[in-house]
Amino acid sequence: MFITRRRVLAALGTAGLAGCLSGDGETESDDASVETEALLTGLDTPWDLAFGEGGIYLSERPGRVSLLEEGERETVVESDATENGEGGMLGIALDPAEEFLYAYYTRGSENRVVRYALDAPGDPEPIVEGIPAAGRHNGGRIDFGPEGDLWVLTGDADDPDLAQDPESLAGSVLRLTPEGEPATDTDLPDPRIYTYGHRNPQGIAWLPDGTPMITEHGPNARDEVSRLVAGANYGWPAARDGGEYPDTEFARPLVNTGPDTTWAPSGMTYYAGNGVENWRDRLLIGGLRSQQVIVLALTAPGEESPEGTTYDAEWLDDAYTATATAALPRAIGRVRHVAAGPDALYAITSNRDGRAYGRFPREEDDVLVRLST
Repeated sequence: MFITRRRVLAALGTAGLAGCLSGDGETESDDASVETEALLTGLDTPWDLAFGEGGIYLSERPGRVSLLEEGERETVVESDATENGEGGMLGIALDPAEEFLYAYYTRGSENRVVRYALDAPGDPEPIVEGIPAAGRHNGGRIDFGPEGDLWVLTGDADDPDLAQDPESLAGSVLRLTPEGEPATDTDLPDPRIYTYGHRNPQGIAWLPDGTPMITEHGPNARDEVSRLVAGANYGWPAARDGGEYPDTEFARPLVNTGPDTTWAPSGMTYYAGNGVENWRDRLLIGGLRSQQVIVLALTAPGEESPEGTTYDAEWLDDAYTATATAALPRAIGRVRHVAAGPDALYAITSNRDGRAYGRFPREEDDVLVRLST
């Protein structure tokens, strides 16, 4: 593994992918019209984005991290990641000081988090090793929270029982210092673990007050969005619907899509910008199987919810009422991540991972797009 400086020209241009929004499944339609401008095409199953002063960093599952800067793309990391099933080079993040590029990737039978010094190319420094890996359910999202801690989302590695083992790093959300030490005290056996009992979380974002939120893939359906509480057990595999929570201490989700609706939620961002006005102050979630962007509004108790599909069953977390609308249904295909950059809103697709349908993958897939109205 090393940082290189192999430059290639970025494929630039505007793609005619925009249109009016319409609903998908139980999700109601939003009333905005969003345009998508293709910044890079022909990507190899991209997974994550990170924004720095130098440009946009982008990971691709075969093991590469690239930097897009002033219309040029350069490879900055070529790793020994193992692209096995859902594994490979997954989440990336820049520390707040932009001294290191952090990466979560699969190598053989483990997932690991490492960091690369941006000013001194060389072998990466391990931050977390020994996270269970498998062909499915590797989690993989990493990001720095508002207090400067590194958050790491891990899957159950296709072994649901690991998610209920508080000594296993599988099926968990980790909260770490930038050096990989525990960043909070939860009284769990492994102090790096912030929450556990997760199936396959792949998105994390923070509300303006610092509350952490995650997305999580359900079994076929029953996808979830949850508010994280330190030390809590989120129930997988023992609980996934309302009838399984009574007489337990499992933390409950804000959203459970039910047995008939599949979002397949992946990356998520809290959008405070004004480029797409109708999405302001919403959580934006990339939908894989649903091939859409989910726009999720959260309202406090007593506040009126906007139009859309509202999740307010009595058994759900009542801290907020969540209301979802669909955006860009089937416009760009499987949306792996939606991310708010310093200047605009971006999305990446995952149409070449063998799970696309309809008119996808297209010749230009996969793509990095800028979203605007």
